Amino acid sequence: MDQLLLDLHIAAAIVGFVLSGVIAVGVLRRPAVEDLGSGFWRWQRITQWTTVVLGAAGTALYLTGHRPKDPLHLLYGVLALLAVMLLGAFGPGKDPQDLMAGWKVNPRWILFGLNVFLWAMYGRGLTTGFFGV
Repeated sequence: MDQLLLDLHIAAAIVGFVLSGVIAVGVLRRPAVEDLGSGFWRWQRITQWTTVVLGAAGTALYLTGHRPKDPLHLLYGVLALLAVMLLGAFGPGKDPQDLMAGWKVNPRWILFGLNVFLWAMYGRGLTTGFFGV
């Protein structure tokens, strides 16, 4: 069972790493959030759920005594889940300006930043956990 959880955890990390990087590039290729199609949002949600699966598998591994070598690995997981919650404010039919409370920031840059952040958290998590650096 522990090996299955570990394999799920690693697979989710690799898939999330690739998806969040591709999505970040996809955001840059569009001039505005409104130009992002339903396919984009579908992949964004898949990335978010991948992060949740990663967190659940990681928590189960932690609870069964399989701690990562680097304690920062846990911090990367928590930060990735926080990014997923922030990404929940974006999507078709949602106005991220409601969340931003008057900030004069293009929501596209926030989407890009959160996906790059996820990409970095996935990458760093892989190097501290799977590769054990």
